[in-house]
Amino acid sequence: MKKLSKLFTFILLILSMVSCVKKTQKADRVALIIMPQNLKYSTNVLFLQDYVQHINTIDSVTIDQKKISFYQSKRQIEFSALNYTKPLLLMQLWQQGKSTDVILKKSPKHRYLFSFNPHGIKYDSVQIAGEINAWTPSRTKLQWHDTSWQQMLFLPDGQYAYQLVADANWMLDPNNEHKVPNGKGAFNSVLTVGNTNGSKAPKLLSLSHKDKHLKLLLLNKPTQLFVLWNNQLLPIGISDIKNKKLEIRIPTAANGYKLSYIRVFSANKYGLSNDILIPLVEGNIAENSKILPREAWRTNIIYNVFIDRFYDADSSNNKPLPDSIVVYKANYQGGDIAGIINKIKSGYFKNLGVNSLWLSPVIKNTEGAYGHWPNPKTKFSSYHGYWPVSFTKMNPHFGTPNDLHLLIKRAHEQNCNILLDMVANHVHQEHPYYKKHPECATKLVLPDGSLNLERWDDHRLTTWFDKFLPTLNLERPEVAKMLADSITWWAQTYHVDGFRYDAAKHIPLSFWRRLTKELKDSIIYPQDKPLYQLGETYGSTELINSYIGNGLLNAQFDFNVYDAALSAFAGNNSLQLLKDRLQQSLKEYGYHNTMAYITGNQDKGRFISYAGGALHFDENAKKAGWTRDVEVGDTVAYNKLQMLIAFNMTIPGVPVIYYGDEFGMPGANDPDCRRMMRFGKQLNRFEKKNLAITKKLIKLRKSTMALLYGDIYSIKADSITMQYARRYFDKYAWIGFNNSSESKRFNIQLPPDINPIKLESNFGNQLVKKADSAYLIIPPYSYEILNTK
Repeated sequence: MKKLSKLFTFILLILSMVSCVKKTQKADRVALIIMPQNLKYSTNVLFLQDYVQHINTIDSVTIDQKKISFYQSKRQIEFSALNYTKPLLLMQLWQQGKSTDVILKKSPKHRYLFSFNPHGIKYDSVQIAGEINAWTPSRTKLQWHDTSWQQMLFLPDGQYAYQLVADANWMLDPNNEHKVPNGKGAFNSVLTVGNTNGSKAPKLLSLSHKDKHLKLLLLNKPTQLFVLWNNQLLPIGISDIKNKKLEIRIPTAANGYKLSYIRVFSANKYGLSNDILIPLVEGNIAENSKILPREAWRTNIIYNVFIDRFYDADSSNNKPLPDSIVVYKANYQGGDIAGIINKIKSGYFKNLGVNSLWLSPVIKNTEGAYGHWPNPKTKFSSYHGYWPVSFTKMNPHFGTPNDLHLLIKRAHEQNCNILLDMVANHVHQEHPYYKKHPECATKLVLPDGSLNLERWDDHRLTTWFDKFLPTLNLERPEVAKMLADSITWWAQTYHVDGFRYDAAKHIPLSFWRRLTKELKDSIIYPQDKPLYQLGETYGSTELINSYIGNGLLNAQFDFNVYDAALSAFAGNNSLQLLKDRLQQSLKEYGYHNTMAYITGNQDKGRFISYAGGALHFDENAKKAGWTRDVEVGDTVAYNKLQMLIAFNMTIPGVPVIYYGDEFGMPGANDPDCRRMMRFGKQLNRFEKKNLAITKKLIKLRKSTMALLYGDIYSIKADSITMQYARRYFDKYAWIGFNNSSESKRFNIQLPPDINPIKLESNFGNQLVKKADSAYLIIPPYSYEILNTK
């Protein structure tokens, strides 16, 4: 009997241990949510591997409960969006009686007649080049009708930069006063199509939550409503809306996830609403960011470390090329991985508040000097890391594999993510793979005899960046496999948290789909660990978004919003354009996107030098860096830089700080924007003050759930002021900017359930509170962020 009793006790103990293990395993799971799929106007081909890992287990696929036939076995489905009338569709992939549910968004494109009146000037041909056609004039030729040149365009509502090309001469549209700097010393005209504010579309706001229930406010009467937990549709619909409010109960299954999400989408005939995203930690609504894991990328602030120019902690790897060939600005200057480790240990990044480091390429580069600058006469070393001669070897100028392992270990110990910069588009001509397999590259000479150099748009997927940089032909399966295997090797070997990809738009979508599948299938990154893949693409929102998806990249840099912010804050152009750009991005990428919003980068003149007038918008910023010392100029530039950082820290997305922008390091374009980093006593009093304010802004973002997951609404702007609000249940934030030389009064209309007494200012501007409203005065070139405490 005693033996049976002991056996029974032993069995209970084992069962208890097994139960604990299962519970622990579940609690470590991070949900991978499937992004809504943007559809093309008519025919769509969807790759099922983008949504489920094992496509062979799919029994059937339905769209709005209508079965869709498989196309090419179970790999794809093909259908026409014209067969559906509603703006939102629900696709369900069925496996053994259970479905994976995906929101599909129909294309919002419609016809728009573009017209140009030359007012008596004779032209033989007129074309448009702009964001609407990837800046390729031959794609949009105008036809002469009566008194004007015309063309019917097919576009969604929004704003688009463009120029006219009349008899091969590029020019601004003389009939359009709306223009914006193009970031290269000139301007583009801006085409406004349709309604850019969507005032009659539904609006969703998070109101309150208690226990396992949450309430939303639904305005403008949605006719479609989808509520999902992770990728499963919850049984909630239009009929459940009572007095413009919707109550949602959190599923019990959410208790087993370290991180999961409630998502809500709605629409009516006027368009789509904003989307709702509520993070859940073990089934409970996250009320502060401290409990969220670092895999929650919306809580991340990325710091771009340009390795060679950051900090030199190991002089043994300082091996610049001879001065007779390469001048100092274009040479290795000694920054290394040991230097980054030094700054991790000293707490620089932790004190700043950033929690992700994006490292410039660490891969082995050519030891030769290439390129040319006439005055002073010089070639360039590969200090930047973008001229690779290996797929897996480390650059000895920066350190060893052991150094990189240690850096990643030290970063993870401080709960900081690491992104590696990968060069996927091209190799250097000295690369052994290219020398052995020259057929791996695209053709340098085009059929018409012209060189395929810097043909960024008309030969986007094949162009070479320079004669010594062959572009990989990633349409060839063996080349794509080789490169995807190499990137996966970096993920498996170094356990990084993500990648930044150079020149993403010059690489075919087929490669990104192959790579993402391989990364998901790798043993280091199973599906319950999100890996952040960030691309670099200059172009229209449509082009940028075409690379983002469940089987593609997670996000890209939103250069269009940066250019509008640069134009407004540094160039004193209208904040109305910035507001329109922001709203266009929110519509295209989602109101809780993980797009990257920069303060600058290695290919642009420094924001602060533009803002202070030391660098001019109408000059060649690269040439300026070689011909004079470009500093800050007017010290009002520090205020303007803080407005940019405050903007990035208060909108949806992932803020990115280019090294040195935290205090306002000046400079012209490449290589002058890549000066050696400065710390501590090397900073002047303006820079020290700026650094302290940046730290405060970062801390405010990270500690304010309304700025991380809040619904953004009431976005208003005129030429010199801008304001918007964000709300996460009872947590409320209001943000205002004064981009003028005079103080401005801002009137704030508060939601009925937000008590003005609980509202506080963060940057010293006196807030006058009334029963249901408040106002404050914001000084010149400044901002304020209010939030409920």
